[in-house]
Amino acid sequence: MSESSIFSRKSSVNFSPEEITSENIDSIIKASIWAPSSRNKQPWKIIAVRRNSKKFDQLVKSMSAGNQVMANNSGLILIFCTPDESDFSPKTFLDIGFSGQNAMLRATELGLDTHPIGGWDEEKVKSVSNIPDNSRVAFLLIIGKPGKISDLDNELVDKHNKKRERNSLDKNFSFDVWGKDF
Repeated sequence: MSESSIFSRKSSVNFSPEEITSENIDSIIKASIWAPSSRNKQPWKIIAVRRNSKKFDQLVKSMSAGNQVMANNSGLILIFCTPDESDFSPKTFLDIGFSGQNAMLRATELGLDTHPIGGWDEEKVKSVSNIPDNSRVAFLLIIGKPGKISDLDNELVDKHNKKRERNSLDKNFSFDVWGKDF
């Protein structure tokens, strides 16, 4: 049995510019919409921008410089947005995060790499994809086939090779009360 996508998913910095198939995009979006949602409001709006879209380069340019390097070689970028702000609740971003996690896990199962990012110019992203003013961008998700390590610059090679680590359980978890050993 292969390792679960939960444990094998990582934020990759190494993407191939190959296009993602429509079937894979559909599968990722379907997984995304089946995320848990408070009161089943499903408060996400997701915009898929394919590599071959006229909007792709514009969207990449709306990102912070470090994110542009990774995104430029990806096959797909998903924009996760809030709906109309009049229906906004504190749980909106929680639900959108669940939706994004489902997308990342499904992409991992399909052999694709992902990298969620939080560095972008809000107004530029909205302009590129005609997102209404009363909506907010929650995050962008870069998706692509794994790239060749030989195509990365030295800084990204170091990031690519960095061991994926998590805190020990006792650092973040306890039973019954704060600080009680796990």
